[in-house]
Amino acid sequence: MFVRALILTGGDPVDAASLDRVQPGWRSADLVIAADGGARQAAALGLTLHQVIGDFDSLTSAEYEALVAAGVRCTRFPVEKEATDTELALLAALDAGASEIALIGVWGGRVDHALGIAALLEHPRVRASGALLVLLGADSVVRLLAANERCELLDHVGQTLSLIPWGADATVSISGTRWPLTHETLHVGASRGLSNVATSARVVLTVHSGKLLLVSGVTA
Repeated sequence: MFVRALILTGGDPVDAASLDRVQPGWRSADLVIAADGGARQAAALGLTLHQVIGDFDSLTSAEYEALVAAGVRCTRFPVEKEATDTELALLAALDAGASEIALIGVWGGRVDHALGIAALLEHPRVRASGALLVLLGADSVVRLLAANERCELLDHVGQTLSLIPWGADATVSISGTRWPLTHETLHVGASRGLSNVATSARVVLTVHSGKLLLVSGVTA
């Protein structure tokens, strides 16, 4: 069974129009989970929550009671725990069989939380499940590609595409862009892969070795 999940986190709010631009079809989720204060984003995005997970230190008592009254499943964890609310929400989505997961509201707020959420792209449960995990922001989609993975982007003409080696150097090829690359090695710490631009309705990216963050959706 193919299950799409949305996870609302506690970063800066993202409006629906921005998400429509960067990821058309984002609304077609079978499961909507909020990580604690991320629950506040649901109404603004026109989403019905299925579950809220966390220690509930970011919601008021009135907000919590309203969720319970609305029939939303609320799963409470201790304040002192070994995983963030967002990681717990991710694990719940995986437990529900999600094969495609989008995290919304990642950026903004505390820098350590944002970086920690980005690191979830490498979560062992995500890798083991084979699920596609993406980070959706107001102007970007971030996903992780591993060696021997191939990705096609359609109808992204004029958008900026950035390729960022993750953890080690990565060798890549990309076509349909202003600066095509053929078996080019991108080195960790260097900015060679930033700010390419899609010039074709079909962009093809192949990672030959290493791992790569693909950041798309930004208008050039």
